[in-house]
Order: sequence, then structure tokens, then C-alpha cells
Amino acid sequence: DRDGDSIDDGGAEALLERISDGVLADDRRAAAAELRDLVVESRAAQFAVGAIGLPALTSVLRDERDDVELAHGCLEVLVNAVTAGSSTSATDAGGDPDASGGHEGGMSTNTNRSSNPGPSGPGAANAEALARNPANLELLLSLLDESDFYVRYHCVQLLTALSASNAHQMQEAIMSNPLGVGRLMDMMLEREVIRNETLLLLISLTRGSEDLRKIVAFEGAFERCFNIVREEGASDGGIIVQDCLELCNNLLRGSPSNQSFFRESSFL
Repeated sequence: DRDGDSIDDGGAEALLERISDGVLADDRRAAAAELRDLVVESRAAQFAVGAIGLPALTSVLRDERDDVELAHGCLEVLVNAVTAGSSTSATDAGGDPDASGGHEGGMSTNTNRSSNPGPSGPGAANAEALARNPANLELLLSLLDESDFYVRYHCVQLLTALSASNAHQMQEAIMSNPLGVGRLMDMMLEREVIRNETLLLLISLTRGSEDLRKIVAFEGAFERCFNIVREEGASDGGIIVQDCLELCNNLLRGSPSNQSFFRESSFL
């Protein structure tokens, strides 16, 4: 039961205290790495992060993002807290986007593609707790501007996981941010693993919001999708080409304005 889990959390609370209150930077970074792995191994630790850990982790990302290694660790903890038990955890992915060697070897985030039903169990509760506060989503969107590749990658990974079960909150956050859609369009020009994860995020986001579909289309999504299709070999391409076509289909389905824009832009 939840009370029992909170008493024996495998050391999660102690690790959160080290992250929040530690004096030595190296110890705080080590605590984040330990917690990242613990959350995958222990449902009790996963519960603990959602119940007591979100303020400490988001505080680091808000106020200490210049400590890139610590920011990496905190983002990976959050990814695992909302996805552990699925195929999307940062630890399952090995924490190394460069190890993918392109989409054929791809990160585990892409194995379920757009059919991923999203977090379940404690992951779903943690995702809801994180997405409930608009400031958290605003923070994550701001991290997409960071220069560090891994910060951007794990941030998109987390946004994709949140969108799977909290699409409405994500749609509201992106539409209320003047730069929200533009940031995601920039992510489609990134290295493959970020680009591919962004495709999944956009597929999820554009399923239920006509207003967001219009904005995404007019911010250049069609052009970016077809550029990616060409880069991936068009009809000889694999799953990434399918994702691009699924995103285009989302944008066109039931949207006369997007259909007109598509025709007028000579994509046919």
C-alpha cells in the first residue's frame, strides 16, 4: 500500500535531501544518478519522487541549470519517475542518445512509437502531479533553449511522456507560450534522436486540439516533415517517415484551413 511504500522507499528521501541540501556539488550529482537508477528498480522510490521530490527536482532545473550534470540527473529522475515500467525510461535508454546510431538503432523511447499508451501506475500519478502545475511545463519548455544536447534531449523525452497522459495540460502550456510551438519546430531541425522524439511529441499533441493543429501547420510543420521524409529516403524510409506522415495526417484531418494551406503551399 502507499503508506507502506512511503516508509520503505529504498533511500529515495535521503537521496532527494542530498540533491536539495547537499554541500558538495559532486555529492549532489552522485545522488541524482543514484536516484535515477533507484526509481527504475523500486516502485516505492517512484512513488516517493512524485509525493515529495518534485519541488526539489524542479528547483534545481529552475535555479541551478548551469550545473549541467546535475540538471541531466534531475531530468533523468523525472523521466524515470513518469515512465519506469514502460519502454521509455532514461535508464532503459542507457542515458546515451549518441549510442543509437540513428533511428534504426533508435532509443527505447521510439520502440512503441505513437501507440505508446503513456505512463501507468505510479508513473501516471507522477505525470499528473508534474503536469498539474503550469509553471513546471513552462520550465520544461524553457529548457529546450539550453545549449546542452542532453538537457534538450531528456527534456523532450519528458515532455513526450507527459503528453501521452496529460495532453490537455501540455496543449494549454504550449499554446499559452508565445515561443512554445516555435521551440518544437526548432527541435525538428535537431540531431536525429531529438528530432525523432519531437515527432512523437507533436503527433501526441496534435491529436486533440484544432487550434494547436493550425498553429503547428502555419509554423512550418509540413515543410519540416517533407524535408525529413526526403532525408530518410522517402518511400524507402522506415519508421521515421511513417511518423512524419502520421503528423501530417493529424494536421490535415478535419481541418479545412490546414487542407487549404497544404494545397496552396504546393505540397501535393
